[in-house]
Amino acid sequence: MAVASLIVAGRTSVPVLSIAKLVLLGYMGLGGSAAINSYFDRDIDVVMSRTAGRAVPSGRLSPSSALIFGFSILVISVSVSFILINALTALIIGAGSLLYVGLYTVILKRRTPSSVLWGGLSGAIPALGGWAVYSHTDWLIPSLIFMVVFLWQPGHFWPLSIYYGDDYRAAGIPVISSLKDAASISRSSLVYNALTVAVTYILFFVTRLSIIYLIVMSMANAYLLFRSMKALKSDDKRFFLGSFRFSIAYMFVFLLSLIAASLLNVPLPLL
Repeated sequence: MAVASLIVAGRTSVPVLSIAKLVLLGYMGLGGSAAINSYFDRDIDVVMSRTAGRAVPSGRLSPSSALIFGFSILVISVSVSFILINALTALIIGAGSLLYVGLYTVILKRRTPSSVLWGGLSGAIPALGGWAVYSHTDWLIPSLIFMVVFLWQPGHFWPLSIYYGDDYRAAGIPVISSLKDAASISRSSLVYNALTVAVTYILFFVTRLSIIYLIVMSMANAYLLFRSMKALKSDDKRFFLGSFRFSIAYMFVFLLSLIAASLLNVPLPLL
């Protein structure tokens, strides 16, 4: 996501070295946050079948080692980003980690089903970090990329919470599937997916992206809404797992189409 935002900012003028630095340091920041998260979530990860095989709950890595490793590479990521990229990008990487570990994992995850919504801030903030590598102005475009990712995340996670509902209940995590039935969750997911689709089109007109983006995203959006509406009448957990997996593919297509449309820059006729 950060790379896509960077390429939209600079198009073909983005140096390869800038992309490489962003990928390496951003990946270190994400990895450090994930390792710290595994320290705090070790007691619930061991209970859930989906996460029991991870390094800390399975016993392959001690909790203290995960915490030290995660904190170390996070500090390196932020510090080196400050030196090699710029202060704003370093600040955004640090803020993303704080939102993920502090706000989502420590404060909200075990207290409220709305943790998925607010936790989405950390998942979307790389869009701002990537833009900050190249530009410190015109924040409307990265904000729209941010909003696409932020609005996409509930419809991405909620189907998974239906499929693994028993796991979350066993771990005592108050996900939405412990409070509502599948039909209610699907209605909420449809709303967020529809908003996601709407922002992808706003982004197209604001950024003057090529027709490639419009064609690809129209197909992806159509299938996203099709699955969202079909979910309203489904009670098959495997369907919801499929929706979760498609949402991953959808985000990959969105980011790839952003990159392709920015680099190829084929204008849309009559616009």
